Amino acid sequence: MSNEVKSEVKKEMKIDPAYRGYVFLGWASGLFDAETKTGTEKRPYYNMYVFSPVSDFRSDEYEASGFKAEKKKCVSPDVWEGLEPGDKVKLFFDDKQKVIQAALDG
Repeated sequence: MSNEVKSEVKKEMKIDPAYRGYVFLGWASGLFDAETKTGTEKRPYYNMYVFSPVSDFRSDEYEASGFKAEKKKCVSPDVWEGLEPGDKVKLFFDDKQKVIQAALDG
């Protein structure tokens, strides 16, 4: 992607601290080397990046508040189709905790 196109894609993103759901940040996909019984093979990966709320917590040894950035594994690139950085999203997971669907949230 050229720098001209990248600059057009960027937009101002403000995170609402009152929102207690996921905020889409972006995605990455590609191939990685996986060890198998017969050697090494290329396998695809699909990841999305989100902000998620941290439960306000305080103890003698730990304190947390605000948001955390997370990488979520996805079943396919279709999960983030149509999403823009800054979109509020609901995520739906399979039994392996991979994202199977993301839907706009409000």
